[in-house]
Amino acid sequence: RAGRIVLHATIPGLPVAKGRPRATTVGGRARLYTPAKTRRWEAKAAECIRAEWGQQAPLQGPVCVSVLVVRARPSSKTWKRKPMPPEWAPTRPDLDNYVKAALDAVSKAGVWVDDSQVVRLTATKRIAAGGELPRVEVCVRPAPESFDG
Repeated sequence: RAGRIVLHATIPGLPVAKGRPRATTVGGRARLYTPAKTRRWEAKAAECIRAEWGQQAPLQGPVCVSVLVVRARPSSKTWKRKPMPPEWAPTRPDLDNYVKAALDAVSKAGVWVDDSQVVRLTATKRIAAGGELPRVEVCVRPAPESFDG
């Protein structure tokens, strides 16, 4: 059970980072909400993840997650004749905001009971290689029985 990937989902299209909560007033009270762009991406991502997960019961216990964010290649880094290898993307938005959106989408898809079950997280943000499409990939596996550091 431990170590075996139980979910590998690909969310095609431009990755969207979790937007900062916005505030508004309704009936004289402050109300926080998630920006529409984030909500739409999380809904689309949850749909893709649910298609992979199927009707399985939510995972119980600790899980390990890896997230790969592949951003679109900017036109300034596109060449006609030279190879275009993948590159690091040390730019905004921050990697942790992409991860927050991805984990929220996995929660919405019903893969686990709560994202507090994530005990190990690996994340990478890079620019697409030539011909590669932007996307977010999420892998989930049960955590090992014993803590290995």
